[in-house]
Amino acid sequence: MNTDNTLPDSTDQPTVDPVTMILAVIADVAPELEPELAELDHDVDFWTELQLDSMDHLSVMTRLAAQAGHDIPERDYPRLTTINELRTYLAGD
Repeated sequence: MNTDNTLPDSTDQPTVDPVTMILAVIADVAPELEPELAELDHDVDFWTELQLDSMDHLSVMTRLAAQAGHDIPERDYPRLTTINELRTYLAGD
């Protein structure tokens, strides 16, 4: 137990693979697509491939931003169309 009123060091927190996080968020937003996610090519436009609508898109992006602790401005959405592009973006590469 932390009794000195400081936040735990971020290195103590387990890191989540960005691809795993992205796929989990998509599955949360559109659970019916979960079986397709395992076979999804990470270099294809998954919005089109999975036929996600604009509300799904917004939900995925806002949940990813919240979970990753990384702001994703709407102006960046059009270029974040593949799992690999999102992974790179969230990693800050």
